[in-house]
Amino acid sequence: MRFLRCVHAELLLLSPRLTRTRLGISLLALGVSLVWLRRYGLDPLTAALQAGALGAIVGCAGVVGHDGDRAALTTALAHPTTPLAVATGRWLTVMLAASALTIGCTLAIGWRTGAVVAGVLAAAAVGSCALAVVLLLGNGAALGLFLFMAVAGTVPPERLVALASPGMLRLTAASALELGPALWHYRDIATGDAGAVLHALAWTGLGILLASAFVGRRSAY
Repeated sequence: MRFLRCVHAELLLLSPRLTRTRLGISLLALGVSLVWLRRYGLDPLTAALQAGALGAIVGCAGVVGHDGDRAALTTALAHPTTPLAVATGRWLTVMLAASALTIGCTLAIGWRTGAVVAGVLAAAAVGSCALAVVLLLGNGAALGLFLFMAVAGTVPPERLVALASPGMLRLTAASALELGPALWHYRDIATGDAGAVLHALAWTGLGILLASAFVGRRSAY
C-alpha cells in the first residue's frame, strides 16, 4: 500500500506540470504538428507511434529533465518511499500524458484501435527508456533522443546497414534501432504481433528498473 501511495503522490505532479509549465503547450504543439503532417502523407499508424514515443520523450524532459527536477528527487527520497516507487510514478506521469496525446491525434486523423494500442505501448517502452536517459544526462539527451526517434525511429535497421559504406555512426544507429525501443518494431503491434508486444513490455520494465537505480544513486549523495 505504501508503494501505491508513493506512486499516486508522484502522479499528482501531472496536472500542475501540464497547466503551469511549458509541458502542456509542447505536447499540444507536437500533436498539432502530427495532425498537420498527416495532411501531407504521414500515415495514421506512424502518426500514432510518433505521438506516443515523442510525447513520452517530451514528457520526460518536462518531468525530470531540468536540474531542479532531478535535485528534488533527493527530497522525495527523504520521505517514506523507495526509488522504484518514485521512478514508477514519474513513468506513469509521462505515460498518461503521451497516451492522451496518442488518443487525441488518432481521433483527429481517424480512429484506428490497432494504431492506438501500438502508440500507447510505444509510449510505455520509449518513455521508460527516455526516463532513465534523461535522469542520467538531462535535457540535452532528451533533445538528442527526440531527434533520433523522429528521424530514424521508423527506419528498419537493415536499410541503414544496406547503405554503401555505412560507417560507424550508421552502424551504431542501426544497432540501436535493432536492440532498443524503436518505432519500426512496434508497427507490428497494430496487427497483433506478440513478439512486438513483448519487446515493448520488456523495455518498459527494464527502463523503469534503470530509472529507479538512477533515482537511488541520488540518495547516496
